[in-house]
Amino acid sequence: MQMTSRADALRLVRALVTVLDRSAREVEATTGITNAQLFVLRRLAAGGNPSVNELAERLHARQNTVSALLKRLVAAGLVMRARAADDGRRAVLSLTPAGRRLVRRAPPAPLEQLLGALEGMSATEVRALSRGLAPLVQRLGLAPESAPVLFEDR
Repeated sequence: MQMTSRADALRLVRALVTVLDRSAREVEATTGITNAQLFVLRRLAAGGNPSVNELAERLHARQNTVSALLKRLVAAGLVMRARAADDGRRAVLSLTPAGRRLVRRAPPAPLEQLLGALEGMSATEVRALSRGLAPLVQRLGLAPESAPVLFEDR
């Protein structure tokens, strides 16, 4: 698809925002948790009992953002923290049975859809997308490195 005008660009941005917003609302209505919380649960379901820092890397998010999400998930009984068997100073994370049940019945999270689409793009396409979005983000006065996990601020 060749971009020919600002109107084309606006239509594409609007389509992206619409599909992600609709999907996030479906997640929240179906599960009672936010999209970002479901994204965390799905990454934990992928296995491995990560630490908070390891999970933050998996999520492409900052450690303090992930810690705040985990605090809510632990309080809701969906995630459990335990001491690592090999290092008692390190906490590891896992899903509780309730967390596993929720993941099984939940619809796809918008972040998973977005990451899946990005992973399906070539490296050249991803670089072009990044180059194209960077000026827009900058002109909007946004700082990409400080952005919250998608749809968490609802």
